[in-house]
This record gives sequence, structure tokens and C-alpha cells, in this order.
Amino acid sequence: MRTNVLTSMGISEKAAKVYLSGLSLGTTSIQEIAHKTGLKRPTVYLHIDELVRRGLFEKIAINKKRYYRAADPRILEERLKGNLVAMQQAIPEFLNLQSKTPGKPQVALYEGKEGIETIYRELKEASAVRIWSNLDAGQVLFHDVNMEVAETLGKNGAAVREIIADTKGARRYSRLVVKVAGPTYQVRTGTVDGFANDSIIYDNVITLFRLSENNMFVVRIEDKTIADSMKALFDMAWKSARPFR
Repeated sequence: MRTNVLTSMGISEKAAKVYLSGLSLGTTSIQEIAHKTGLKRPTVYLHIDELVRRGLFEKIAINKKRYYRAADPRILEERLKGNLVAMQQAIPEFLNLQSKTPGKPQVALYEGKEGIETIYRELKEASAVRIWSNLDAGQVLFHDVNMEVAETLGKNGAAVREIIADTKGARRYSRLVVKVAGPTYQVRTGTVDGFANDSIIYDNVITLFRLSENNMFVVRIEDKTIADSMKALFDMAWKSARPFR
């Protein structure tokens, strides 16, 4: 008999034998179960009490005598389904607890236009921002959001430094940002090719954007050590980048 299926659910091996025997015996007595399983009667009593607590056996009184009957095995299936649903609902909470493990970065993927705009809304609360960008890449899809973020950061007095791709389109778009963001926004041009998408560093967060209309997403990594390292790299690049007015 397939006791291993039941033991995988946390039922002891002897209790599993008692349950399977009960299924084949129907309404039965402790003595009949003991005979069929080869277990001693005290052992059967012990494990049948466990099964009664689990709802897998029920007690029945007939002519003042006590009998037992195994529950329909489909109860096990329904219970497993219920446990699966409960686990699926709890997974986000468990993952949240896991993400708070000391020394472990919090990594999340935000997909589509709405996901990217979620990051931009968070960015508006930053006090200092470092940006690598090719402004041509996102100007059509996110122009309104870009302007809103620039205006908010400017009003908040946030220190924003941006290294842009050294292209005519990027320089032209940067002039629009300067007008909205004001004097706290500084921009320089990068001399190295390869600016395809944006990367933004703020607080203890690094965000890596992929701004393709067919597959847009942003990876958000929150970790102080990683963020500090990326800030240092940006600062070194900033020193060698060309000022742009």
C-alpha cells in the first residue's frame, strides 16, 4: 500500500498504515485494524487518535460500542489544494521577509510602461540623483514623466547630475530638462559610445532601464554597498566627462 504518499504529507508511517487499513475495512474496530496492520492494539489507539485529530478518522458509537471509520480520501486531495492556495497567497509575504535578510540586496523587475513610471515616481522623492542616459531613447515614450520628475526634483532642490550621450538629439533634449529642473541640475556629455539606455542611482538604489518599445523593463537593485560602489564609478566618470551648457 502507498504509505509513502501519506508520509510525504507529514503522517507517520504507522498512522498511514492504520488509515489505509481503515479504508479497506470500512466501519471497523481497533481489534480489526490491529489484526490487519499487524500492530499492537495500544499502538493502533495511539495513531488512530492522531488521525481523528487530523480529521482522517471518525469515531462511531453502535450499540454502546466504539467503532472507527476512515474519512473519504478525497478529503486529502481537497486539503492539499487548500494548502497550495494558502501557500501561493503567503509566498509574497515570505519573499518580502527573505528580501530583508541582512547583507542581501533587494532586487525587483518592473515591466512595461507602468512599471517604469513606478520607478520615476519613486525617483521624485530622492535628494540626490546620478544619471547615465541617452535621452533620445526615452523622450517620446516618457517625455511628460521626464518633465514632471525634473520639475519636482528642481522644486525640492535635489542635486541632479547627468551624463548624457554625446549626440545632437541628447544635447537638444537636455536643454529642455535644464529649463524645467533649474540650477540644481548639472549635465555633462560622455565621450564613450554605448549609451543605449538609462541607468539611475539614488539613495541606496540602482536602476537599469531597457527602453525598447517592444520589451520595456527596469531592474531595481537596493543595496547600500552596491549603490556606493556605483556612485563612486559615476563620480570618476563625471570628472572626465565634458561640461555641457
